[in-house]
Amino acid sequence: MSDEATIIHEIETSYAAYAGAFNDQNIDGVVRYISAPYVMTIGANAPMVADSPEHVRGLFEKSLAGMKGRGWAKSDFKTVHIWPLSNDHALLMTDITRYKADGSVLEKGRYVYSIRRADPSWQITGVTDVAPPFMGPGDFARV
Repeated sequence: MSDEATIIHEIETSYAAYAGAFNDQNIDGVVRYISAPYVMTIGANAPMVADSPEHVRGLFEKSLAGMKGRGWAKSDFKTVHIWPLSNDHALLMTDITRYKADGSVLEKGRYVYSIRRADPSWQITGVTDVAPPFMGPGDFARV
């Protein structure tokens, strides 16, 4: 049984590795931190489910290609808060700023991830956005 501080540290470490792999465009690294099935619910869109590791890979390859097509160069991931729900499950809220190669902001967003303990690290099982002006759980100010 882990204490809350240990769980939070483990999640922060895994999320930082995921973010680093994403910025490095290392799809193998990215999918290591994503569970299959994976559920994405953004805005009023119907939930999208990637039901296999191959489908997860395809989803992230397509997402990365789309962002690069809009001028994306890197993202800044700021963890806002982590809520451990058990020894093996948590929610993570993050503010993400995506930048173009010239340093200008492409877009900003707030996202809530569901995360589960999986060997060898924690994995993201799903994501949803928090649209402005809403703050999401805890009413934390946006970064």
